Amino acid sequence: MHDLEADVLSIVLLLFIFFDVRRFPLPKKDKGSIFFAELSVIYSIFLVISLLVYACTMKFMAFPMYVERSLWALHVISFPFMLLLWAHFNAINVIEDRRKVSIHTKILVAPLVALSALMIADIPHQHFFMFGRHHEHLPKILGSYLIITLSLLYCLAMILIVLINIKELPGSRLFLFMLTPSTLLISIVFFWYMHDHTQFTVVSSFLLILNYLIIHRDSVVVDTLTNLPTKSLFNRRLLKIFRLQLESTVIILDIENFRFFNKRYGRVIGDRMLAQVAEFLVSLEGRHETYRFDNDCFCICIPKSDRHMVEGLVQQIEERMQNSWQLDVNQVHIQINCAIIDIPEQASDYDEFKNAVDQLFIEIKSGRRENIIIYNRENSINQQKKLDIVSALRDSIRNPEQVKVYFQPIYNVNDSKMVSAEALMRIQDSNLGFLTPGEFIPIAEQTGLIIHLTEIVLSKVCTVINQLSKEKNTIDHISVNLSGEDFSSSAISKKLMNIISKEGVNPERIGFEITESMMLQSYEEVAKVIIEMSLKKVTFALDDFGKGYSNLQVLMELPYNYVKIDRSVIAKSTINPKMLTLLTEMLHKMEKQIVAEGVETEEELALIKRIGIERVQGYYFSKPLPEEEFLELVKRASNIVDRI
Repeated sequence: MHDLEADVLSIVLLLFIFFDVRRFPLPKKDKGSIFFAELSVIYSIFLVISLLVYACTMKFMAFPMYVERSLWALHVISFPFMLLLWAHFNAINVIEDRRKVSIHTKILVAPLVALSALMIADIPHQHFFMFGRHHEHLPKILGSYLIITLSLLYCLAMILIVLINIKELPGSRLFLFMLTPSTLLISIVFFWYMHDHTQFTVVSSFLLILNYLIIHRDSVVVDTLTNLPTKSLFNRRLLKIFRLQLESTVIILDIENFRFFNKRYGRVIGDRMLAQVAEFLVSLEGRHETYRFDNDCFCICIPKSDRHMVEGLVQQIEERMQNSWQLDVNQVHIQINCAIIDIPEQASDYDEFKNAVDQLFIEIKSGRRENIIIYNRENSINQQKKLDIVSALRDSIRNPEQVKVYFQPIYNVNDSKMVSAEALMRIQDSNLGFLTPGEFIPIAEQTGLIIHLTEIVLSKVCTVINQLSKEKNTIDHISVNLSGEDFSSSAISKKLMNIISKEGVNPERIGFEITESMMLQSYEEVAKVIIEMSLKKVTFALDDFGKGYSNLQVLMELPYNYVKIDRSVIAKSTINPKMLTLLTEMLHKMEKQIVAEGVETEEELALIKRIGIERVQGYYFSKPLPEEEFLELVKRASNIVDRI
């Protein structure tokens, strides 16, 4: 193979790389990926210069003497210049500290700059360098020795950097970054002795392709479970869509409560479920591309925005979800939520698309009744506030002083004495101000941040209980609300008990409130925690009772102490008290104590007393109070009791 054949072959190989990158743009994940593209472009320029030199040598083209000498000088100096770029590329991928990479590159650049200046100054005289078609081979003079020596030093510098960082490099990267300088070193030696740069050209092309395949192989993989393209490939597809401003529609599909599905049926059945869903999505009619977007999420990309096609696909999905799925001996049902984004109408670039997806996932997880969401840019102000709240919650977890605990007293109906209290969380953010539970609790649950917030609140409640223990008071316990997300951790009871133990609080002084709906969603997990912690004398209350559909299994089997009747039941009972009377009689026969929530009027309190409910909570007696005001209220109540 001659120089011309090697150059032409290398150009063809580079064109294929550029064509592939144009079809599927690589996400700019790191500096190594960016510099790889720049290296490819500069190598292309090197090949063009090499072809021009060949044309000059074969007398296909004629140039003035100074132009010809300059072209040859550029060709010769391009060898150490290309090796300098390879050394910089190696350093970026091998050295973690970017400051050290910068120092390393500056050290290598200095001699090349000096050599280039010497070469430019010598073009008219040719004392140290001889250029032109009459000197096809590198003459054995000082300039040639300097070029070859500097090229060899760059190869050795690459090897040295790899050896210094050898412990930090995984096997595949160690192989690649040792192979690069070694093969380049051999090609430079052959260039000097054989006066032929064919091997250098072929080696450089081979290394570029090898880097492209190895460094970016994770971007083009197929998910082994579902046989669908992965999110990385979907991201590359998106980059092309936004660069060319292609009309497209993306449908994000999320399997609702798949975590509980896995807990109930096991991960093996869960994996089969995902595989069947993927197979179904691929089989949908119409032109579309299906990707696995996340663990339990998929996405469908429709190449051109066609509202009829989108509606048809969504309808097919809805119809399929109405039927069961056969998994071994199990016939199971699942619900899929759909979120639709039109490009470029609702997302004009990649960052805006990512923002839209974040907002849509908050909506998907928010417990809505609708299972189809169409993204609307006009609603992004409200959605942005939700993202701001997520940031505020994360900041509050890092700075627990921003988590404020308010306490609403619970009173004995007969003597109006305070007997317990419910701890209620608030967030005080420096940017958003004071956030109420309705603003941040659903978002905290959707993002899983509620788990950390619960731990912070429990710790603060323990501190208050310790303060109350120093004085006489009638408070028997303070309760903390638990979320369904709290039960996503199998070690929840251990974590909560560790906090109580660490704070030195008697477990009998702590209570936890769990909603009826939470019981119905994940009965096994909740029941296990209640039973474990009840054995340690922790108090439990069934909250919001009567708001949804009551479950007899929950009522009969679990060792909770209190049932809190929801405010909506109390309000309706002032007109027709039969339902509240029946609930009270049933719960008393089950030996449960009852708390009436949300009592606000004299009429409601009289009703509660008449029916025989023991405890009451609501604005009639007290709104939720900050810690200082609550402690002062308890102290005053204790003094009154002492005087009596």
